[in-house]
Amino acid sequence: MKKRFNAATVVGLIVLVAALTFTLTYSAVTAAFSEQLSIERATSKRLSKIVNMVDVIESEFVGDYEFEELLNGAAEGIIAATGDRWSFYMDEEEYQQYKASTSNDYVGIGITVVFDEDAGGLRVAKVHAGSPADEAGLKFRDLIVTVDGQSILTMIEDLGYEEAVNQIRGESGTTVVLGVSGDNGEVVSHVVTRGAYVNNPISSEILEGNIGYIRIENFDSRADVNFISALNSLIEAGVEGLIFDVRSNGGGYKDVMVEMLDVLCPEGVLFTMRDKSGNEQVDYSDAQEVNLPMAVLVNEDSYSAAEFFAAALQEYGKAFVVGTGTSGKGYSQVTIELGDGSAMNISTNEYFTPSGKSLIGEGIKPDYPVAGNSSVNLLLLSHEDDTQLQTAIEQLKLKMPQQTDTDEN
Repeated sequence: MKKRFNAATVVGLIVLVAALTFTLTYSAVTAAFSEQLSIERATSKRLSKIVNMVDVIESEFVGDYEFEELLNGAAEGIIAATGDRWSFYMDEEEYQQYKASTSNDYVGIGITVVFDEDAGGLRVAKVHAGSPADEAGLKFRDLIVTVDGQSILTMIEDLGYEEAVNQIRGESGTTVVLGVSGDNGEVVSHVVTRGAYVNNPISSEILEGNIGYIRIENFDSRADVNFISALNSLIEAGVEGLIFDVRSNGGGYKDVMVEMLDVLCPEGVLFTMRDKSGNEQVDYSDAQEVNLPMAVLVNEDSYSAAEFFAAALQEYGKAFVVGTGTSGKGYSQVTIELGDGSAMNISTNEYFTPSGKSLIGEGIKPDYPVAGNSSVNLLLLSHEDDTQLQTAIEQLKLKMPQQTDTDEN
């Protein structure tokens, strides 16, 4: 027999349920609010030191200062205090330059220079194809001795190296006059109009012994597309071995690196990334791979994606590594824009090689340890004088199909 409830009983139950729901909800909201309030009070207390310091400086400090510089200094200090060498703060101008560099898009004249103290000027180590400098006729190994009529040595002495080089850079549409010293000592002026240009971080050529050589400058935007194009061209040309040069490569984007490794490695794990909560993200390669003997050149300035690129090829047995030990980086960073146009680049993930190894503090141990030529900048070093490259060529030839000469009668 079913039990029936009268209207009063039903209403009473509804009121009771509503009251209980309200009480529980109120309690939950109150607890959440109290927790948030506690966090905000703790945060406010922690930040009060900085606020008090700024107040004291504004009211008591007798010297001159810029308020924005105080804020930038505080921001830099906060990041530096994490102890993480890979995290850093950028003010608005630095952040704009950073975005341009990681996209391989620049505004300037389009040259890379190194200081040649013996010759007394800036030696052109690279002229970017299609850049204003290229159009103005500057060449590899040109020696720049004056900028807008001023001696570059005097500028370096007065301003410091970085600021002296900055005098060559400038806004699009403006001009700079560079004095280039010839072999006979005569200085020839080159008028260069600054403008936008695209940096191709990939260069390639065929070396002696039918070996394909690819220099990877960075792993930033478009590096993967240009790398695959250069790789395919070398394979179509019939090279029998490959050398990848990631020396003095500062790294770049993980996704770009993964695309490049995918065409070289067999099917399997390529890159594992783990965040603070322990969540993992894994990138895999497919079954298609290049089957040629390979070598990778590294040095102590091979960072991030550069040393990981070498590590993955080494672990899969796809390539041997020549050079010096790498930097030992094992954290990846994200860039977070701040409200005033500045940004911070902070480590948010730890990453691991295909075998699950972290590179933190260890880096890569070359299969063939070879010291570099420290007396000559890498960008100016000839192939013949490059001991690391020559070692890679020698060892690669031993792993390539042996060619035998036959006499025809």
